[in-house]
Amino acid sequence: MNPEYKKEVWKVVKIGLFLFVTIFLLLPYLIQISTFFHERGHQRELNGYGIENSYSFNLLQTIPNFFDPKQDKLGVTKFDLKGYQALDKYQRIKINIAGIVSDLRFLFLIGIYLAFINIYTYYKIRFKKDYNLKWILAVNWILFMWLIALVQITVANITYGSGDVYQLIRFLHV
Repeated sequence: MNPEYKKEVWKVVKIGLFLFVTIFLLLPYLIQISTFFHERGHQRELNGYGIENSYSFNLLQTIPNFFDPKQDKLGVTKFDLKGYQALDKYQRIKINIAGIVSDLRFLFLIGIYLAFINIYTYYKIRFKKDYNLKWILAVNWILFMWLIALVQITVANITYGSGDVYQLIRFLHV
């Protein structure tokens, strides 16, 4: 077999392995990290009002749950519902919106990073004539996939029946 052909096949295999690992192994855990901070936002607000709460997640089920279309959440904050219902509307709004605000912070930070790193990439190509961008492209790919997944999750959290906004509306009438 031609050595140049082997070299090109090996490049394709490495890229394929990288894509597989990032999409099927790394991305679910990145989403688990942002889910943790989303739920942590709810917990901080609940703690601020003295409402008992706890957060539970299962790291072993992260990957299967991430790819299960029937799975609603990767982590859940459980709290004293009577204590929550005793709060006024504005306090409940603050608790429910805290998770979405956390998601928006992640989206903003990832977007800022991508903007700055792409400006740096442009500088490297245009002025330094340095075309070795493997690591920059790899990190950009991972963060872009995380960004896309977070956008989808945030939109679902705002519009889906078991999302924070729907739950807020449901409990505002109580």
